[in-house]
Amino acid sequence: MIAGMLLLGCVTLKAQEKKKKLRELSPDRPHQTESPHTVDVGHIMFETDVVNTTFYHNTVPHSATTGLFYFNLKAGIQKNMDVEVLSNALSFTRYEHQALPPTHTAFPDLTFRYKLNVLGNDSGRTSIAIMPFVTTSNFFADKWQAKTGGLFVNAEHLFGEKYEIGYTGGLTSFSIRPFFQTYELFSTVSFSYPLYKSLDHFVEVSERFNRFSEVRNNYSIDSGFTFTPTRNNQFDMGFYYFIPIRQLYIFIGTTIRI
Repeated sequence: MIAGMLLLGCVTLKAQEKKKKLRELSPDRPHQTESPHTVDVGHIMFETDVVNTTFYHNTVPHSATTGLFYFNLKAGIQKNMDVEVLSNALSFTRYEHQALPPTHTAFPDLTFRYKLNVLGNDSGRTSIAIMPFVTTSNFFADKWQAKTGGLFVNAEHLFGEKYEIGYTGGLTSFSIRPFFQTYELFSTVSFSYPLYKSLDHFVEVSERFNRFSEVRNNYSIDSGFTFTPTRNNQFDMGFYYFIPIRQLYIFIGTTIRI
């Protein structure tokens, strides 16, 4: 129903924007550094990890979770605004030596985000956006409740023609009930550059600070490749490795804009 409402709104807006040149494709994924650019008015963008796997080495027994179609559905609603819905479609967890029975989940929660670009959406070398969001229960399957909130500031600067440095920082989560009793701070910096024609490479470092967790400071080293054969499609693959918890996340994904 949500996808249908977004699509209907975009079709209406698209009729008014047919002749406008689209921005370069700038999805939020595959790195953890979010894009400051919004989806063009009257268009939708579907970003997804087609498949990902997370290996947990800091728990006993060790486990691995495979996710299918973790998605971010985005719709451009104004020149410098878009709205987004994220969820993990399916995930399956298995344990080392079958120490515990395998488990699975489907659409465990929903995240609603609003992105407002305040600088450089269509021109200039520097772009900045703010992005508040809220994560809720899946109201199609469970009683609806807001679980956590968050707020990011996204920034990007272009060097030369293709070299980009990006930054995302803010609150990746804070409790709503009771309000702000717990929270997690997040920051990440990425650098991307062209390898050959439409093939790019990115490297990234991130930090999460959560004084309410067993591991207060959690860092990651990330790397991956993106291939953009057309202005409306991207393929990607890569990994994040989290330290000190020794957690490895690998993914293969794609982005489609219509």
